Amino acid sequence: MKDKNIAAILALFMGSLGVHKFYLGRIGAGILYLVFSFTFIPAILGLIDFFVLALMENDEFNRRFNGSNMLPGQGPVVVNMLPPAGGYPGAYGPYGYGPQPGPPGYGQPQRSPTITSADDLKVQLEKLNELRISGLLTEEEFQAQKKKLLDMM
Repeated sequence: MKDKNIAAILALFMGSLGVHKFYLGRIGAGILYLVFSFTFIPAILGLIDFFVLALMENDEFNRRFNGSNMLPGQGPVVVNMLPPAGGYPGAYGPYGYGPQPGPPGYGQPQRSPTITSADDLKVQLEKLNELRISGLLTEEEFQAQKKKLLDMM
């Protein structure tokens, strides 16, 4: 765990070399400080970083550099990336104003294709092959789905 006081002292005494940036895990900025250390620009920036770090609150320092992005009393934030249960464009519609169903059958569980003739089988195999060619199915998945279709016949 990084300490604010150590980072501030490093910025004050070795800021022109970017040592404080390396300490804080900002490797790219540390390299830039090191490359331009022959100029006085990193020394000035190191002095500015010293004051910024020295005046920064401990909670803010921990949030930025120690990965504590939670406020006291909060648990981790969990983001649900799944569409609403009613289907998408979902229970809230495109602008959040009440339910607006999607196209007919949208959001319904997908049923296995029913194959009643050789033409249906041919169409299903062509669709499956297009998915394989486009890279959405691996060769193993393609073979397994193809076997399922042939077994249905």
